[in-house]
Amino acid sequence: MKRIDIVASEAAFETLGTFETLEGLNEAVREYKCKFKEMLSNTEISVLNILHRYSAKYKGVSFLCKNTIGKLVGKSRRTIIRVCQRLEELGIIRQYAMKRASDMQQTSNAIVILPTKCDDVVVNEQLVTQEPADNVTPRKPLPSKTNTNTKERTAKPAWIPQAFFALLDSHIHSVKEIEEYWRSVYAITYRMNLAQEERTVIGIEAFFAMKSKRKQLRKPIAYFTGAVKRLAKQRHVTVLFNDVFKG
Repeated sequence: MKRIDIVASEAAFETLGTFETLEGLNEAVREYKCKFKEMLSNTEISVLNILHRYSAKYKGVSFLCKNTIGKLVGKSRRTIIRVCQRLEELGIIRQYAMKRASDMQQTSNAIVILPTKCDDVVVNEQLVTQEPADNVTPRKPLPSKTNTNTKERTAKPAWIPQAFFALLDSHIHSVKEIEEYWRSVYAITYRMNLAQEERTVIGIEAFFAMKSKRKQLRKPIAYFTGAVKRLAKQRHVTVLFNDVFKG
């Protein structure tokens, strides 16, 4: 059974939120409907509309169970599961398994509507490379900063756990920055003999702690690193304590 790392709470839902404003959420949903109008069935559009309608409090995040969504659109739970998988495959939503804080048992998934990511900007060469006029010595074109954007990586590096990458990717959108965050987790926990799943939990909890800060952080990565150190130390002490008493 797959381990569930995220506890359902207001802080978690706020952290998973992918939009600053309702206008941004509304615009993203409109773009998805337009972009995939030839691919989405009526049921899939109905489910997207329901998710959109119930994603206002935590902008972009809903936590309706599949049975409830099914009742709202007049379809079975199994159909809703397939529809959500389809929307996830298209990059419209992302689902996060959640557990209750009371008993740590699985509860309804958080379903997050993803922002529409703009394609890398490629400047039209006709706008920047003009045909030289007569009797004019053409100047060497200036180096364009835009070129660096088109080479930016977007694929998940194999060494970063999927759960950690998926969470940060919905907020940061920069593989290089996400690598910095995971590198911090790995460096701190390397000598603590922690399993990869435990490292992932520590990283996710530290990111939640960072995002829950009300005031703007001057150096978010520094706060994140401090949170990782604190959580890793607590986890390491707990492991040592359990080993002693098991022995």
